[in-house]
Amino acid sequence: MILDIEFVIYSCLLLSSILPLYVYRKTIFKKYYSTSSDNFDLFLKDIKIYMEKNYPKIKIDYSIVQKTKNEQNIELRKSLLIENLIEQFYNFNYKKETQKSISKDKLWVGYDEKSKSNPKPPSDWIQRKDMAHRRDNRVCDRCGHMLLTTSDVYINFVKDIENGGGYNFENLICLCVDCNKILNSKNPKGTISSLSINDKLYNIAKY
Repeated sequence: MILDIEFVIYSCLLLSSILPLYVYRKTIFKKYYSTSSDNFDLFLKDIKIYMEKNYPKIKIDYSIVQKTKNEQNIELRKSLLIENLIEQFYNFNYKKETQKSISKDKLWVGYDEKSKSNPKPPSDWIQRKDMAHRRDNRVCDRCGHMLLTTSDVYINFVKDIENGGGYNFENLICLCVDCNKILNSKNPKGTISSLSINDKLYNIAKY
């Protein structure tokens, strides 16, 4: 039987388009060909990059990876790692210290008077918060997380207001929402479960 020339041409074209797909199938469909070990290693790499980029001041110990190396359930292993990271984030040893001041030429009339300890924040509180935010290069003092806008900033005090602390810049600490929760925590278990870092890390685990 003599094959039609068009059939031969189309067959050759079809084969030539499919061949590269077959040759590079493991690269193209890496998600389906990767082993469980590969999957975890990629996840671990992504987690490390994420933590270093978003929480540079938190020194993470990844020894949990070695301790769970015999765990066959990769999803469980991922969860154990995430839980350990969140616990380390919560328990990170942070000490409140006197903060940087603002140069006198940038201060305003009434600054000193309104810096005194008072249960009620001063009328220029928003201005103080904004300047403290810029002073600290828009990052959380505890974990180093980027605080893009003033609304992302939570202020804590080196010396609490109820203990006589003032609203002077040296007493103002800029924190992210999670670190602020941690420093004000009275219920560790409840605080840990409410941290936004939970969702961020578990989202990475989905991929």
